[in-house]
Amino acid sequence: MSVNGQAWQRARRVTFADIAELHTKFGIQLPVEERDTPERKEENRKPLTNISYINRNCAKLIKSLETIHDDDDESVENGAANGNGNVVVCDCMGTVKRYVNACEPLHVTFGKKGSNVGEFQDATCITYISGGNMLVTDMINARIQNCTRDGDTSAVYSCEEICEPWATCLTSVKDIALTSRRRRLVLIISTEGDIKWSFGAGFFQSPSGVCVDKAGNFIVTDSVANLVSIHDSNGKFIKYIGNSKIKEQLFDSPRYVCVSIKGDIYVSDSGNHCVKIFDKNGTYTRSIGKFGKRDGELKSPYGVCSDPLGHVIVADHYNSRVSMFTPDGVFMCHVVDGSLGVVHPKGLALSPDMNLYVSSGHLKACEIKVFKLRHHSPTTVTCV
Repeated sequence: MSVNGQAWQRARRVTFADIAELHTKFGIQLPVEERDTPERKEENRKPLTNISYINRNCAKLIKSLETIHDDDDESVENGAANGNGNVVVCDCMGTVKRYVNACEPLHVTFGKKGSNVGEFQDATCITYISGGNMLVTDMINARIQNCTRDGDTSAVYSCEEICEPWATCLTSVKDIALTSRRRRLVLIISTEGDIKWSFGAGFFQSPSGVCVDKAGNFIVTDSVANLVSIHDSNGKFIKYIGNSKIKEQLFDSPRYVCVSIKGDIYVSDSGNHCVKIFDKNGTYTRSIGKFGKRDGELKSPYGVCSDPLGHVIVADHYNSRVSMFTPDGVFMCHVVDGSLGVVHPKGLALSPDMNLYVSSGHLKACEIKVFKLRHHSPTTVTCV
């Protein structure tokens, strides 16, 4: 065990279980408010509530994450146990897919409300990986699912430590960084399921969004403390961004954060109904949007991402649309809206081939929608 600032490290191996156990043994969990009470202490240690599990189509997972060593490929792809003897390979079931006409080509909708594989209770975040694969964070089901563009689930990550997860991102070494609002920290998990280390215990009140900049630093939003902080690659606190003495730089429920191709930091400031933009050093430059429902206005923005040109794409949650702005804050268009079935969007992710992934739903986000974006000029984007 090594300690560095707020970081700690612990060797913990995820146990792999057959996917059938998910439906019969992991469908119902203890209420969150009961997990940490003294009378539940021993009960929480039972294998069925404390066990972590991953079920995966290994061939797809190896290709998409590109993090598993070549000398393990043959044994894993053949369904054999790896060096630790704890891999079980079987088909994932339960994914619900629907294809909806949106001109040409078709856009894809998958998922529904539930706790089975391919189902979601509250998909708060989407993180694009590669090869059409994405991580979908499900806060209420307390797990992460690795899904393909067509909605097939290739892996499910869940364990006692993953409690009220809100957002994920990939670290500079391709581990998964996960914010746990219940445990008030950021958890680092390998793509193979090892819980490696965490940081922020005793520092955060409710960590929400997380991203990693080009230097490998973590940027984390705290939606209760109303702060956005930068931490180095070891989790050590560096500084807060925004000046608390200047009104326009104050945060009110900052939820999501991303870094543009130029290194600018975009923060969805939900309570102030805007997106605040900082340069790579954390210096405030401008805000985008204000409260309202007209073009260029926002009502509680959630997920935020950017395209290769640095455009700001934001989930306009209570206006039930996804809007796009130029890097300078000029409104461009509503990329998708309620006419395409988007209701209260939360998580956003954009792939290099311009597929936009959106989680949405009336009360909770239980569906993932995939749209194709096309650039017709540097200042115009349309959904086809």
